[in-house]
Amino acid sequence: MVAVGLRRTAAIVAALAGVLHLLMLGHGGLVMSLLMVAMAMICLPCAGHLWRGDSPRAWTMIALMNAGMVVLHLGLMRSHGAELGDSAEPVPHAHHHGEGLGLAGLHEPLMHLALGFATAEILLVLVAVCWYLRGRHRAVRLTVHHVAEERSPHRRLQEESTASLQLSRTVK
Repeated sequence: MVAVGLRRTAAIVAALAGVLHLLMLGHGGLVMSLLMVAMAMICLPCAGHLWRGDSPRAWTMIALMNAGMVVLHLGLMRSHGAELGDSAEPVPHAHHHGEGLGLAGLHEPLMHLALGFATAEILLVLVAVCWYLRGRHRAVRLTVHHVAEERSPHRRLQEESTASLQLSRTVK
């Protein structure tokens, strides 16, 4: 069983990632929008499962989905950089009077934020696996210790009976 704080932290990050995918619905056309909905539909239920209890399935889904998201986001960011000519200078955006900075202007920062969430979730999964293995190792050690304690009185009885048998043979 993983610590409640760790589980809930991972659940919050997964929920934020799901909401972030919903914020990015209008980016990249129909296929990308459908992908964003699918990702949100995966992130949000996993977040709920982790919030309510420990589930190896939810941890596995989070690990696999976020590994895929890191690869996908890095690929998208790289291809987006190639389209812009990989220039270090920011690309000037034309804004009409009163338009402000809509979600389209936030695409790149949202991608970086999503990449950060995915990386954080992978790290949380690794911590959870270490926590689980540590608890399992401790349980095995306790079981071995318990078995050794159970055998110990039995061995003592055997030794005592063997000693008393030898003593009785010597006395006769």
